[in-house]
Amino acid sequence: MSKLFTYIFITFFLVISSHQVFAWQKKKANTKAKISNVAKKKKTATSNKKKSSKKKGAKKSSSKKSNTAIIKPVKIEDIVKQVPLEIPVMRDTAPTKVVSILSSFKPQLKSLVKINFTNAAPILDTQSVQYSYQVPSQNLSFSYRPIALNPLAIVLASPASLVGNTNVKVGFGNYLYQLLSINFINNGPKAINNLGISTESSEGVHHLQKFRISKFDYQGNLMLNDSNALFTHVFANQNQYYRYGLVPDTLSLPNANYLQKITNIGVSMAFLNKYKPGASFTYRPKLEFSHLSDVQNKSNTYIAITSPMSYQMNREMLFNFDVNFSYSHFNSYASSSNTLLRFDPSLNLNKWKLKILAGVSPVYKTDGFKLVPNIQLQHNLKDTTWVIKAGWMNITTNTQYGDLLNENPWITLPVNLKIISQDKQFLKFEVNASKHLQYGFGFSLNKFVNLPFYTKEPLAISSYLPVGPTSGLTYTNRVANGLKYYTLFESKANTIDLEANLRYQFSDQFSIDNHFNYTQFNYIKDNEKPWGFIPVKFNSTFYWQANKKLLIDGSLNFMSGIEAISEGSSYIAKTLNPITLLNAGLSYKLSIPWKIWVKSSNLLNSQYQRWAEYPALDVQINAGVVYSFYK
Repeated sequence: MSKLFTYIFITFFLVISSHQVFAWQKKKANTKAKISNVAKKKKTATSNKKKSSKKKGAKKSSSKKSNTAIIKPVKIEDIVKQVPLEIPVMRDTAPTKVVSILSSFKPQLKSLVKINFTNAAPILDTQSVQYSYQVPSQNLSFSYRPIALNPLAIVLASPASLVGNTNVKVGFGNYLYQLLSINFINNGPKAINNLGISTESSEGVHHLQKFRISKFDYQGNLMLNDSNALFTHVFANQNQYYRYGLVPDTLSLPNANYLQKITNIGVSMAFLNKYKPGASFTYRPKLEFSHLSDVQNKSNTYIAITSPMSYQMNREMLFNFDVNFSYSHFNSYASSSNTLLRFDPSLNLNKWKLKILAGVSPVYKTDGFKLVPNIQLQHNLKDTTWVIKAGWMNITTNTQYGDLLNENPWITLPVNLKIISQDKQFLKFEVNASKHLQYGFGFSLNKFVNLPFYTKEPLAISSYLPVGPTSGLTYTNRVANGLKYYTLFESKANTIDLEANLRYQFSDQFSIDNHFNYTQFNYIKDNEKPWGFIPVKFNSTFYWQANKKLLIDGSLNFMSGIEAISEGSSYIAKTLNPITLLNAGLSYKLSIPWKIWVKSSNLLNSQYQRWAEYPALDVQINAGVVYSFYK
């Protein structure tokens, strides 16, 4: 590559040099021709004078003035033109400093016509007069001397600019909905503390369709020095709800038969090394710990250590070396544990108008070792706002019991947990149409290992071994314990995903986000259908700051129906109806400390079931107030 640049430079230099030589020779020839023409004109004038003197005879003037030739002033430019190019001439080549000042206003006189006392039309003068001023070069630039800055105390324009450090939120709604939340914020010079406590409960149409959620959350940010900070997060949550699927409302059995009670506590600490332009090495280690237990005293303990590290080799090259370790111990019908250790060394190049990340990730899992690729490309199309992204990467997740409950809260205790692996090849297009509008679309090919599916728990479970739905199976009596779902880890599944997004934002006053995703399963090894998986998803959220006091937000969600099994003495697959949900809310500031809020869910009154035989509530409207305490 360097030799090629050298050849190009030499060729360019020879072309320019030859062009200058030809121009010099041509100019020299023109100068010689001009000099010869001037000499010929002088000879012709001399001969004419001699002839005229002979015709006049012997008339001679006694005055010396008549015999003396008149010497005219000679310009320097004429002398220079007559000097051959071989003789160097010293000339001042410094450019003249000229300042041109044009005035857009020109005074003019208007002639008045006194007939009918009407003014004549003004005379248009389109000629501009330009004046040149010779300004000394030392007066064209002046040194800037800033004035002294005196610190002044801040003056608050109004009490509305105060920021509250303690908020109390209270709300009520239909279905006996109740909410109480307290949030405390303490901002110091080197530390920020945020503490939140809340409790939320509701009753449903069914006597078992009720829940209670209690949360404790603390977040702290401690500045150790200018470049390092320590972030701490402590949380404790408890969810209590009941399995009401296929349970008659008139049943008088104890509620403890249907109780689902989950308690989750955890802590995480992250050491943040802030990026500096001059720093070559950055690191951000993080430690996580969580413990989840259910009403049967079964538990899941999870520990994870992540350490992203990078070294800036030069302006175009960055070396990444990320380390991820996680350990999950699951105390189910039998104790089991999963260990995951992953290294992600990669080289990040910003060259040839491309952003390239290339690496290979060794993954050590409980079930073996695997080497996975990590390649990502990004290119901005020239003279457009289009960005192309492509890559081949692997996502490995050490599954937790809490992750499964967040997806399906009605599952029974799994026999064991497995590590989920996703091999993804993707292509995306992103467009920044303007400073307000951005959109994009793309597709990906995915290969999953141990992807969780959820189906109704059958009766044929021997020694708590997973058994998929087969023909002729009957199902458990839902009356005694409520409907339960079983977790099936699919050993191998291939999908094609299509995705699109659109975002429009106007300052801080209005914003709308839209996301669409379609998943098609091409291959499933163990199960007949992807039980409980949503193939089509559309989500749209917006907020509108109508004025300084009123804020309106909302969301629109669409989900296609999932694959499920109908109730009966034999196995029959069915597809649930699609779901369309419309939610909205608003908040209005009455005064500095007081604010009212309204939140509504399922405004379209959709009779939907996210999970078969678990009908959701109708329209829900909740409202309340927020009171803020100030320092």
